[in-house]
Amino acid sequence: APVAKAPAAKAPVAKAALPGIGAKVRDGKFEFVVTGVERPGASISGQFGTTEKAQGEFVIIRVNVTNVGNEGQTLMSSGQKLFNDKNQSFQPSSAILSLKDAEKFFLQNINPGNSVKGAPLLFDVAPGTKLASIELHDSPFSGGVKVALK
Repeated sequence: APVAKAPAAKAPVAKAALPGIGAKVRDGKFEFVVTGVERPGASISGQFGTTEKAQGEFVIIRVNVTNVGNEGQTLMSSGQKLFNDKNQSFQPSSAILSLKDAEKFFLQNINPGNSVKGAPLLFDVAPGTKLASIELHDSPFSGGVKVALK
């Protein structure tokens, strides 16, 4: 009797690597470039002489944003998500309002073809959190695009 051949083992499909820091990515009408990650510690000095204290420690993700659409659109910090190596997600901290340059990310209208450089996103994470990626959105309801932070 003919011997039945075992089906050939399929090679595992590698997940596409996420774009990283410095890569141009798009979500909706915005093109984002993550330019850096800063870890200022458990407190930050606000632009009004105040000090904001984190529940854990602060992380600042700097982003350049260009409007690639046909009309002005407002850039908002809400809806942006930071992920750690355990796939836990973090929302932006309200302490962003005291951060220097916060106005770049807080309800900033960007007209077509214009860019905002070095806009900060502020997150409050547990001390020692290993960052994995950030998910950037052109609006709180868009699909978003992930960028690796490693």
